Amino acid sequence: MTAAESILESDGFARATTNRIAKRAGVNVALIYRYFAGKEAIVGALIERSAERTHEAVQAALEAHASSPLEVALRALVEALVDTPGMSPAVHRELVEHIEVTRRRAVVDHLRTRAGDLFAAFLAGRQKELRPFPDRAAALFVLERALEGAAHAAAFYRPKSIDAKSARDAVVELVIRALMPMRDPALCTDVAT
Repeated sequence: MTAAESILESDGFARATTNRIAKRAGVNVALIYRYFAGKEAIVGALIERSAERTHEAVQAALEAHASSPLEVALRALVEALVDTPGMSPAVHRELVEHIEVTRRRAVVDHLRTRAGDLFAAFLAGRQKELRPFPDRAAALFVLERALEGAAHAAAFYRPKSIDAKSARDAVVELVIRALMPMRDPALCTDVAT
C-alpha cells in the first residue's frame, strides 16, 4: 500500500501500474495479484482506508470539542477534513478523483452518511448557538456537501498563491457564516461595507 501511495503521489493514477507498484514495493507482481485484481483494487483499498481515517478524525474532533466554543469546534472539524490523516494532499486528490473508477462510491457514501450523522448530532446539541433555518435538513445537506467540496479545495485544489492555512481559515469562516447568527457588521473589520 505504501508503494502504491508513493506511485500515486509521484506519477498519478494514470501512470500507476501493478508492475510499477510491485517494483517499488520490491516484490514480484504475482504477489500483488494474489491480493488485488489490479491497480483499481489497490487504489480502492486506499480509498477505503482514507475514508475510514477521515471519519475517525471527524469523530475525534467533534468529541474532543463537544464543549468548546462553536468556532473552535468548527475549526477542528475543518482541520480533520482538510488534513487527511497520514496522507499527502497529492495522494488524497488522486483518491478523490478515482472513486468511480475503483467502484468505491458506496463505501464513500456510507462513510459520508456516518460523518454527516455525527455532524448533525453535534449541531443538534448546539441549537441555541446556531441561526434558525427554514428547512434544517436541506440546510444541513447543502452545508455538508459544500464543506466537503471546500475542504477538498483547501487541501489540494488551491492555487500555489494561497497557502494551506489561509485556505483552511477561509473554509472555517465559510462554515461559521453559514451556521452562526450574523455578527455585528461594526465588529467585522475584514468585510467591505
